[in-house]
Parts: sequence; structure tokens; C-alpha cells
Amino acid sequence: MPEIKVLPEDVVSKIAAGEVIERPASVLKELLENSLDAGAGRIEVELKKAGRGLIRVHDDGRGMDREDLRLALGRHATSKLASFDDLYSLATFGFRGEALYSIFAVSRLKLTSCRAGADSGYGIEGEGGHVTAEVPAPPVKGTTIEASDLFFNTPARAKFMKSDTAERAHLIKTVEEAALANLGTAFRLVIDGAEILSLPVLPGGLWENLKHRAAAIFGKSVYAGLARIEGKTAGMAVYGFVSRPDALGATRANQYFFVNRRPVGSALLRQALYRGYGHMLTGKHPACALFLELDPGAFDANIHPQKRDVKFSSENEIFKTISNTVYEELLSKQTAAVQFSAPAGDNKFTPPDVPAYREAAAAAQPAAEASGLFDALPAAAAAPADWRGKDLAYLGQLAKSYLLFECESGLLVVDQHAAQERVLFERYLEEFSRGAIKVQPLLVPLEAELSRSQMETVLKWRDWMKTAGFEIDQRGPAVALLRAAPALFYFTQAAFTEFLGYLSEVLGEPQAAAEDMKRGVIATMACKKSIKAHDFVKPQEALRLMEDLKKAKDGHHCPHGRPTLFHLSAADIARRFQRSGTL
Repeated sequence: MPEIKVLPEDVVSKIAAGEVIERPASVLKELLENSLDAGAGRIEVELKKAGRGLIRVHDDGRGMDREDLRLALGRHATSKLASFDDLYSLATFGFRGEALYSIFAVSRLKLTSCRAGADSGYGIEGEGGHVTAEVPAPPVKGTTIEASDLFFNTPARAKFMKSDTAERAHLIKTVEEAALANLGTAFRLVIDGAEILSLPVLPGGLWENLKHRAAAIFGKSVYAGLARIEGKTAGMAVYGFVSRPDALGATRANQYFFVNRRPVGSALLRQALYRGYGHMLTGKHPACALFLELDPGAFDANIHPQKRDVKFSSENEIFKTISNTVYEELLSKQTAAVQFSAPAGDNKFTPPDVPAYREAAAAAQPAAEASGLFDALPAAAAAPADWRGKDLAYLGQLAKSYLLFECESGLLVVDQHAAQERVLFERYLEEFSRGAIKVQPLLVPLEAELSRSQMETVLKWRDWMKTAGFEIDQRGPAVALLRAAPALFYFTQAAFTEFLGYLSEVLGEPQAAAEDMKRGVIATMACKKSIKAHDFVKPQEALRLMEDLKKAKDGHHCPHGRPTLFHLSAADIARRFQRSGTL
């Protein structure tokens, strides 16, 4: 008996589905691409039970006749390729002919369509890849696809699905990407009977529609910090919106990249964007809706099963074009209001070899140059053992950032922000561990406007946040309300928005998050609410802070590991002044 066997068709179909259909959002992405390739002017999406119950997409595109409808459900059935060479000149989204075949294999599918001017439409129903009915349909121009009970026949795959809120966030993000990329198509999204997005096509062309959709998808606060950019070189164009240097965010949640209107997750494009900011990022991140248009033959979209990444034939040129556009069109106009460091050399810089640069670009920060009293001093010593037990004499505040104390053995320099972080962190953690967090209701709730997909992610954490002392509510599809917070912290509007943005970006499932991850959340809360650098500190406040720091379990480090203080001995200072004795 031969050991090699030809797999049965039902097994082949499920394997193909596993390559293309990762989750409900994968189904939605494929269906949206088919509608867009069919020339749809309006697309309506209805979802139930986070896409597991139903994914329904209706468009007013060209439609299909009876023969095409039957062929569309077969493997490698496509209207977008005629030969292998067509792969290198793609002007469509879908092209493999695997999408409907794969979706049909793991769902109960209903497909109806009608060409414009036809007397009637036609419909096909089936499940698990097998047709069960072929019926006439009303003569409504376009196509409607309903995929229900996703993964009903592959329970092993279904159990790896995330929570409903997580899957909804991915679904909403998919529609947001499609709406940003296809400004000539109207989109409407309804989830469990509630309208989440309604984006018509406005008169006024590309920029008017891009502005309207960016405001709806990013939220008003993020949109208000965006600036328009445009740039062209031979064979390519870059345009879109990016954050102003004074409006950067805490996370990468609001970054959208497109190549010929195809949403991609490209490390090259992200690093090129960051490089364009020079040294202005300071640990923060820009929001963007960044579009790259180039010849279809200049990139390959066939390197990823879900077509999420692309490979470029000229990476260096693309890197330079994006970086220079961001720098010249945005940062060079900000010099009157914001001081920044330009990229090394002239503006038309050439980056290092791009593949290697992906790991290192924009990661390094310039070292501050030492000057004055502390120039060329020996490495800062750890705080002396007696700093906790001895009285400290407060001398004053340096640069509204550092607190200076005289102790018996020299000078103690304290980072006021790092010290307050440590104090709040330990105090809050102790309350949290005892289940005794003191909660302060807010007379006027704080609001944070988020994207719809961010909101879904934040809602996953609402129950856990309540145990942590935060009462978070929702108003409409995109506004979060803070009704109560731990009494230790004082939230501003901006701090609340930034914190929720962080939450939506870095955290996964609450029940699966490791304890150190949750501790990280606590540390971040303490950081955002602490005394900041450039805050004036009164003498009595400085002394009280030091008394609190003395009681901390680790008074030498903030929750993130940075030092809270360092010591300059009398001998060190004397040597700096070329004295042989002490002070």
C-alpha cells in the first residue's frame, strides 16, 4: 500500500480555510475586498455575536449571473487573474480565488446576486462547502453574502477564538481600514442591531472625504492633532495625515498604512514614518493615515496568506520618500513653534541598509550633553546608607524637575517625578492587594473619545478596572466615561484619554494577562498621575515626598526601574573645584 495519499476534498477545503480564515475579521476583510473589486458605491455590513453568528455584506456592485455565481464558490475561481504574470501587475484586492471557497468550507453560506438590468437575481445556499439549494432572487443590483455559524464544523478552531469584545474590535478595525482606503465608497456598519459607523461619500473630493472619515474613525481629540502631508518622487506618491509633534500619543493604536489602498502592516513604512520625525518622538507615537501609491509591479502582495504585508522592489527609495515627506511637509513647518533635531545630514538623507535598519531606526535617543557642575563627574553614586535615617535639609528645586537636599555626607539629588511614581505605586499596590482601594466618585465624569475598535478593547477590561478602583462607562459607540477613580490619583481629561489609549494598545485578554502585566498597568497609572517634571514643588511638599520615599520598600527606583535619586559626596564636589579637602 502506498504511504502517500491524496487528501479528500473536504479536508483540502478546511486546510485552505485555515490559511485564509483566521477569525471573523478575516472573513469580513475578504468579503469587503470582493465588494470593492466589484465596483461597489455603497457597502452595508451587519454583524451578530462578534461575527460568529452572522457576517452579512451587501453591496451595489456589478453583481454576478447564475453561471458566475456557481463558479465563485469553487477553488481558485477568480475574475482577476488570467496568467501567472498578472500577479505582478495587480490592480485589485483579491486575486487568489480562495476566499469564498474557504469561507464556504467553515460556515453556512447564503449568496445572492444580480447584474444591473437583469430581470431577476440568483441565489445559492449551502454549508460546509456543500450546496443545498439554488433559488431565484429579487432583481436587486449587487451582491449579498451571509456567512453564519462560523467554524460550526471545525470546533477545534472555534475554541481558539478570543472573547466577543476582542473579535468585535478586529471586525470594527477591518471596516475602519476599508473606509479610510476607499473614499469613493459609502460604508455602514451595524453590530447586534446598533449602528456603529455611517460614512457617506461627500462632495469635495479626496481630502474632504479623508478628513471626514479620519475625524469619525480616530475621534475628535486625535483628529485635532493631525496635519496633512503630500509628497511625490518619480514613480510614487505619499499623502495622508500624521500627528503634529505636539500631539503625539502614548501608543501605536491609531496607525493605518496603505499601499495602493491595500491596508498593510509594514515595518518598513512604520520605521520610515518614525525616521521623518527625527528626535521629536521622545518615547511617544504618531497617529497616521498614510497612503503610498506606486506602480503595481513595484511591490508583491502575495507573500502573506491574508495579504497583510507586502514586499517592495525598491525599499530604500520608499523609505527615503516617506521620511523626507514627513520631515519636509510637517516638521520643517513647525520650527517657529517647536524646536526639534533634524535627521543627520541634509534633508535628502540616505538611510542605512533598510533590512538592518528596521530593528534599530528611531529607537535610539540622543544622550544629553553634560555641562556645568556635573560635567565630567565620576559616575553617580548610589544614595548613602544614612539618607533614610537622617534629617535632610531641603535646598530647593532645580529646573522644576529635581529636588536638592543636603545630607551629612554631601548632596542628594531627587527626580521628583520618579520619586512620586514609587510612592504612589507602592501605596496603590498595597491597597489593591488588601482589596481596600479608596475610590473617589467624580462629580463630573471625564470623557475620552476613542476609535470604535479601541472602545471594544477597553470594554474587555471594564470589570477588572472596577476591581482596580476605576468605574468606566460607555456613551455611544466611541465615548468612554470615567465616573470614579482611586482617590490616590487625580485624572485630567488628557491623562484619562492617554491612559485608555495605552490600555487598548498593550493589553490582551484580562483573564489571561500575567500578574506582572497587571502590575505594569498599575505602574503606568502611577506614572501618569504623578508630579511631572516642570511642576513647581513647595518646600513642605518636597519634605513630605522624601518622608514617604523613606518608607518605600524600594526607594531607589521608580516602578519602571529608573533611579529616583543619586548622591554626590562632599569629596566628589570638592574634587570638581580642584580642592583637596571637603566642603
